[in-house]
Amino acid sequence: MRLRSRNPQFMIAALFLLMGTGCIATGPEIDRYRPPDSMAADNDVSEWSASVWQAARAGETDATIEALRSPPELEPSTLDAPITSAIDRFVRLEQAAVSARTLEVDRLLSGIEPRTLDPSTTDRLSLVADLRAAGLPPEADRRAAIAIEDAIDAWVKAAEEAEAASRFREADDAWNAVSDIAIGSDRPMILVESRRRQRRLNSLQRSGPATARSDGFGTERPTIDDAMRAFTAILKFHVDSPTWKRLCDSGFAQITEAIPVLLKGAKLTEGAAAVVDARESFELATAGIEARPGTLPSRVRRALKSSLESIGSDYAPTPLRPSVVARLFLDGAIAATDLRTSAFFGPQADQVRRQLEATYVGIGAEVRQTPEGVFLRPISGSPAARAGLQGGDRLLAVDGTDVKGRSSDSVVGLVSGAADTAVRLTLSREGVTDRFDLDVTRAEVEREAVLGWRQKGVDDENRPIWNWLIDPDAGIAFISIREFREDVIRRFRTAFREASDTLGTDRSVAALILDLRDDPGGLRWVAEDLLDLFVSNGTIFSAEGRRAKVRSHSASSFSTRLEQLPVVVLVNGSSASASEIVAGTLQAVGGAVVVGERTHGKGSVQTVRTLFNNGYAFVTESWFSIPDGRGGRRMIDRYRAGETWGVEPNLPVGATATETMEIMSERGRWHSGRGLDVPRPDDLQPSLATTNDRELLLAVALLRARLLPTAISREQKMANEGRPLRSTGQ
Repeated sequence: MRLRSRNPQFMIAALFLLMGTGCIATGPEIDRYRPPDSMAADNDVSEWSASVWQAARAGETDATIEALRSPPELEPSTLDAPITSAIDRFVRLEQAAVSARTLEVDRLLSGIEPRTLDPSTTDRLSLVADLRAAGLPPEADRRAAIAIEDAIDAWVKAAEEAEAASRFREADDAWNAVSDIAIGSDRPMILVESRRRQRRLNSLQRSGPATARSDGFGTERPTIDDAMRAFTAILKFHVDSPTWKRLCDSGFAQITEAIPVLLKGAKLTEGAAAVVDARESFELATAGIEARPGTLPSRVRRALKSSLESIGSDYAPTPLRPSVVARLFLDGAIAATDLRTSAFFGPQADQVRRQLEATYVGIGAEVRQTPEGVFLRPISGSPAARAGLQGGDRLLAVDGTDVKGRSSDSVVGLVSGAADTAVRLTLSREGVTDRFDLDVTRAEVEREAVLGWRQKGVDDENRPIWNWLIDPDAGIAFISIREFREDVIRRFRTAFREASDTLGTDRSVAALILDLRDDPGGLRWVAEDLLDLFVSNGTIFSAEGRRAKVRSHSASSFSTRLEQLPVVVLVNGSSASASEIVAGTLQAVGGAVVVGERTHGKGSVQTVRTLFNNGYAFVTESWFSIPDGRGGRRMIDRYRAGETWGVEPNLPVGATATETMEIMSERGRWHSGRGLDVPRPDDLQPSLATTNDRELLLAVALLRARLLPTAISREQKMANEGRPLRSTGQ
């Protein structure tokens, strides 16, 4: 499967694996899992069950599905009916999805010339790329691939020509077009290359002659001191141990390259001369000072600050704001490192803060920008949900300010504000003739990190109470982790304990579906503690840092409770970082089956440095590896691991961006019961008979097959004891 890359700028912060200090896991005790010692008397059933799991582990998709559709005939027949019902629904939905994708590809490719460099053609091809990434039949896949590669070749040529002519905004637009359709390319590194080029051009195309002095970088406005702090953090902590000279050369080069974009006429001449003078002054002041890796001598620091101030200040000969100079220099220095080292200021820093904190003040809505407009989706239980915002509502204005043409950052800035203040959203909604206004009072928004199969009710704080059992008769639990926060281990242990208690005193959870889809990562030690529950020995995390320093974490049998528990892990292209550590390790050494899409390929560790409450620096501190299943380890970062990046699912099941949004909305939906945040009459509780979640259906069928011998033994035991047999259906 190809990487499906979602593109809102604020999401970049969520894709970092954050460092933290480990702590003892809290939460209720979990009973140690004991594999059943009694198996079905029918050896054919046991052999069939084992062969299905073995085929799934081996990645034999067709053989696995065919076997699941033909279980042994049993008496009573209700024992195998749940398996065939789940897999048959999966097959029907998968066939319908592939057929719909094929028809849509035919429609999108009809009458277009892929090499035509216009936005409408690119918009169509980005949809084709998304459909191809989700999976197409061979002939449709071939036609889509040809169109995508032709378009990429044309845009790459246009981008390189624009760069050579110093038309940086045009070049950035061209590389952005490549990025939009790269998910459908057979060249795995083309997305990396397009992002690398965009990174260098980004700070150039955001500015122009009219905005150089007034508002060169929107509302970011980092000071030169901010840039110096971020520069120092990168120099001190980056895994590659860069030298101050290397970073400074790249920073000054970025300013030099930007001058023709920012200034015209006489101001261009003055600006270019000022940069040359500043650089010469800096080199003269630092002559003879050794550029040792990772160190910034005080003399170099003073000279650098003085040189930057000579380019951008009230007394400088150029009309550049200090914030523009600071951002340009910092962007250039960062470009000399890796693509995940970044610095954020202003509204972007506010959005990063929201990603880092479990709670934040706002309306609680996700912003999705499309060619058709800006669309909102309320976070469950949020102020927006309580005010009546619905998923798919189109945002037209905020407090009377039209949002047409605004970036996602700008829209978020308009909507943001202090707690207990109101914001008026002007919206349009499908099925509603006229636009309408919705007033939302900003308040604290708390994201749920651990979710269950479906909501049972709400607690005293109007938070969801979950049903953790997706199949009570088989004993299959469902736990979804949306981000690896500090409280995740406690919540996971609580969920597992509650699931076991629901089954009664004579039973416990027999299998687990662990849903890590759309989980961008989080705290490393939380992922390690979770894996400790499943793996009793061996190195489960290893990271190589500065000067080849290795940090590792080995599993401890003391914490292990769920070793050998049958587990299916669900992942997609937005499963990153800590979620990849968990999925990849359970797949390689935990005996789990991974279902879904190839993961994001985020195999680096970033430290988060707060820049005096005025921004954040994310600095790549090390590269980590996971077990390879053969006694060794492997890198997964798509910028370092070549074509073996990410975690490949044992059983690939693709989904388009729209399908993924619908599925994840169903998986994460809950209602607080406050205000208008209540189920609508047409809202259905999720069930296996109605869900369109194909990955989930395949996981259920697979685990039911794995547990079939145990189910037969249990039924036989109950019959011998004269107890009534229970149906295994839902």
